[in-house]
Amino acid sequence: MNTELTRIPPVAPAGMFRGLRNLSPFNLWLLSQLISITASEIIVVGMEMILRGEVTYDYLLTGFVTSLFVSAFVVAGLLHFLDKQELATEALEASEEKFRAFFEGGGDAFFLLDVDGYFKEVNPAACERLGYAREELLGMQVKDICTTESFALRAKRAEALQRNGHLVFESGYITKSGDAVPVEVNSKVMTFNRRPHIFAHVRDISERRKTEEKIEFLAHHDILTGLPNLLMLKDRFELALAYAERAGVKVGLMFLDLDNFKTINDSLGHQYGDALLQEVATRLSGCVRDTDTISRHGGDEFLIVLADLRDPDAINSVAAKIHSLLTPPFNINSHELSTSPSIGVAVYPDDGRDFDTLLKMADTAMYQAKEAGRNTYRFFTERMNADALEQLNLGNALRHGLERKEFQLYYQPQVDLETGNIVGAEALLRWWSSEYGLIMPDRFISIAENSGLIVPIGEWVLNEACRQAVVWRDAGLPNLVVGVNLSAVQLKRGDLEKMVAKALSTSGLDPGRLELELTESMLIHDTEKVLATVTRLKALGIKLAIDDFGTGYSSLSYLRRFQVDKLKIDQSFIRDIANDPEDAAIVRAIVQMARSLKLRTIAEGVESEAMLEHLRDYQCDEAQGYLYSKPMPAEEFAEYLGSRATAD
Repeated sequence: MNTELTRIPPVAPAGMFRGLRNLSPFNLWLLSQLISITASEIIVVGMEMILRGEVTYDYLLTGFVTSLFVSAFVVAGLLHFLDKQELATEALEASEEKFRAFFEGGGDAFFLLDVDGYFKEVNPAACERLGYAREELLGMQVKDICTTESFALRAKRAEALQRNGHLVFESGYITKSGDAVPVEVNSKVMTFNRRPHIFAHVRDISERRKTEEKIEFLAHHDILTGLPNLLMLKDRFELALAYAERAGVKVGLMFLDLDNFKTINDSLGHQYGDALLQEVATRLSGCVRDTDTISRHGGDEFLIVLADLRDPDAINSVAAKIHSLLTPPFNINSHELSTSPSIGVAVYPDDGRDFDTLLKMADTAMYQAKEAGRNTYRFFTERMNADALEQLNLGNALRHGLERKEFQLYYQPQVDLETGNIVGAEALLRWWSSEYGLIMPDRFISIAENSGLIVPIGEWVLNEACRQAVVWRDAGLPNLVVGVNLSAVQLKRGDLEKMVAKALSTSGLDPGRLELELTESMLIHDTEKVLATVTRLKALGIKLAIDDFGTGYSSLSYLRRFQVDKLKIDQSFIRDIANDPEDAAIVRAIVQMARSLKLRTIAEGVESEAMLEHLRDYQCDEAQGYLYSKPMPAEEFAEYLGSRATAD
């Protein structure tokens, strides 16, 4: 027997000890028991080999130690593997628990489908939203709950999902009760049990669709009335135009403006004005066909496109119907409100071949309806276009007229009916245009107001009238009250008080000799602001007269609040005072009311002795008109005053 035995050096893997530190206390104890059993077996076998002389004691000891280390390493590795498996199992179970909680507890619907579209699993939210029990759905295909969609669309989606593994799209599902629900589907291809499945996250987008539809509606409709806005009207007009070109028919465009709407809106407030507009929109909808379009153009203006007009007289019928439906009063919050439409009409292709041109023509015709007394309609004519062009040219000339000092004041005497003396003079503006000759105020005042030129023109009138009154006074003529008309635009300007004070200061005129004339309508618009302005003017010492009294919104309350001094009775009541009992009664009532309020009255447009006699009988205080004199330039008026003074 070979007694030379090779010594095997001890082997102790270094990593083994680091691995032991990762073991749990229980596993370490188990490892110690296994090593103990292994060591016992090795000792028994080793002792038997020593007794038989097969190995030396050192060799046996070396092998024993090595075996122990190897056994311990193997057992530790095994236990570590088991620990890892246990941790992985716990992690998987935790992940599955989280997924199950998410799947079953989510507010949205979740589907698990096979590749043929059969439901394999659904969460409670899916059952609740669709109205089916879980068992019912598990026997159905997803196409059974889909809204009607083409096979080509479904095939296209399936191809995209297979190609990309993920697809988001919008669709619609039908609930068990038959309701259609718009949804967003977020689908993904996943593997379960080694087979491909489709996991779908389905979200109800009904609220989002409603919001989108509302945004879309607001983009094409008026918020207040719900009528189409200008954008949609233009689109409808283009469609009507295209059809008209093919069929050889006409298209009408109506421009409607509500009369007196501003008065209602300003006096009662925007709440009433808005409610009135809504009611008007409702009534207008009953005047047209489904193929026609009504649009609110802004403020109190409406546009109507009348399509497929084979008979131009049809426009007359629509206009007449609109007037008949808008004439009855509107009951708004226990208030009876009355308005009427002024309508302008332009027709394709007679008046224009595009929307913008027709809109301009219809707008022009509408203003002609306003000038014709309102509550009527007018078709556009070339004469209207010529008038509009003249207005534009006059506006340009008006600017130059101010620069070139082409304006002049004429004066008409005002006579005291008791004494027969001239007690006042109304300053009346005339324009001697270098281009057009003499132009009367009724042709250019509205242009001046719209352009804002009325402010500098009005300032010139005020300064010139005050200056001229002082010239007459200094010349020894009777000390008169000079009347100056104010425009609503001037009244709205915050510097009117300063303008009047400056004119009085510069000229040296006694404030009591200046009488400012306002119309009734000027006092009821923005009443508080106007009242504040008038109060400051009255503090200067000037007089205040209401021009054209009786033609507007006469009110005893504002006569007191605005500290009015005189009422000027409109000439429309004076003209037939000798022949019309109603006019005579109106004049008598105005005079009696004024006397009870301690106000003076003056009659305008007195042209005959018969008129004068009635006015004296009614105890009217003053009169002016052609019976005494036409308006005259300052020089002629001075001569007239002088001759009257000499005669007296």
